[in-house]
Amino acid sequence: MSTESGGVASAAAVGPPPGMKVRLSSNESPFGPSPAAVAAANAAIAEAHLYPDDQASALRAAIAQHDGLPVEQVAVGTGSAALLMDAIQHECAAAREARGDPGEVVSFARGFVVYRLGARNAGARYVEVETDGPATHERNGYGRDVERLLAAVTGDTRVVAVDNPGNPTGAHLTGDELRALVEGVPEHVTILLDEAYHHFARGEQDYATAAELGLDHPRLLVLRTFSKAHALAGLRIGQLTGPGALVASIDAWRSRFNVAAAAQAAAIASLDDLDHLRRTVDGTREGRTRMAAELRELGIPFTDGLGNFLTIELGTAADPVVAAYADRGVGVRPLAPYGMAEQIRVSVGTPDEIDLFLAASREVLADVPARA
Repeated sequence: MSTESGGVASAAAVGPPPGMKVRLSSNESPFGPSPAAVAAANAAIAEAHLYPDDQASALRAAIAQHDGLPVEQVAVGTGSAALLMDAIQHECAAAREARGDPGEVVSFARGFVVYRLGARNAGARYVEVETDGPATHERNGYGRDVERLLAAVTGDTRVVAVDNPGNPTGAHLTGDELRALVEGVPEHVTILLDEAYHHFARGEQDYATAAELGLDHPRLLVLRTFSKAHALAGLRIGQLTGPGALVASIDAWRSRFNVAAAAQAAAIASLDDLDHLRRTVDGTREGRTRMAAELRELGIPFTDGLGNFLTIELGTAADPVVAAYADRGVGVRPLAPYGMAEQIRVSVGTPDEIDLFLAASREVLADVPARA
C-alpha cells in the first residue's frame, strides 16, 4: 500500500505518439462524434466573440433530463478529469480548514492517474490499495477487493476514488461489489465514482452503474465524460452529479466560463443522438471482441475489460514493444506511470484500424515471453 502523493509527471501519462497512422493509445472513439454535435458546435462558433453561458444552463438541464435528476444535482466541466481534480482539492481543502490537515485520498492501485495527481495538488496523502496480479491465460488481471479497500479507510480519509470500469487495467466491480463499497464507506468520506466507460460496460459481466443500483450515500459523486462514447474528447466536456449542496460547493471552485460554447452545444446535441451513440457502442464492443479473440489465438494474456480498450501482458519491458508497433504506424500506450512496466493498453479502433493492429501484433508479439 503506497502513501506517496507525488511521483507522477502528467506529461508522462497523456498524449498519443506523433505521426501514427493508427492511434490506439488514448481511448478515443474512432467512430467520430455525432453529425448533429458537429453541426451544433459549428453553429456556436459563429458567435465565438461572445462568452459562453457560465452556468451551462441548457447543458445541465439536458443532462438532468437525460439522467432523471434535478438540475441542481448536475455540474459540468472541462472533461471529467478536471472535475475530479476540482472535487479532490475541494474536499481536501475542507478537511484542512476543519482539522488542519488535508487528509487522505484512497483508491485501488493502478487506478486512473488523475486521482494521484489530485491528491498531490491538494497536499493530501495518497493511499493505494493493492489489487490482484497481472492477467494470465486463464483469467483477467488486477481484480479488486472491496473489503481490502474499506479496511484502508480511516478517520483521516477524505476521499475514496474508484474508476469503474478501471483505466488502464480494465478491471471492474460488479454491481454487488459496488453496492458493498458504497454502503461500507463512512458518511464523512466523499466517494468519487468515475463511470467514464459505463456505456461500453452495461449489461456485461455483472456490471451496474450507481444509478441502476439506486445507491444512496450522502457524499456520493458520480463522474462521466463526453470524451469516450460521445466522441467529444477534443472539446473537453464532463459531468458531475450528486447531492445538490455538495455539487454546488464544488462547482463554485471552477474557473469562470470554463466550458466553451461549442462544447456545450455539441454535448446537448450528442445526448439527443441516440442512434449514433448506439452505433458507436456496438462498433466498439464488436471490435473489442474481435481483438480479444485474435490475442487468444496468438497466445497472449490480457485483461478482457469492459472499456474501449484491452490491457495486454508482455512479460518483458514495454518500451521496445511500443517502439516496434510505432515502426509499423500503430500507436499503443505504455503504462509506466501506473507501475506497469511490462504491459500496454490498446484502444479499440475501426475495423480497418484493427486489421492494421492485428497484422502488426502477429509480428511484434511473436516472441514476447508472455506467450510461453
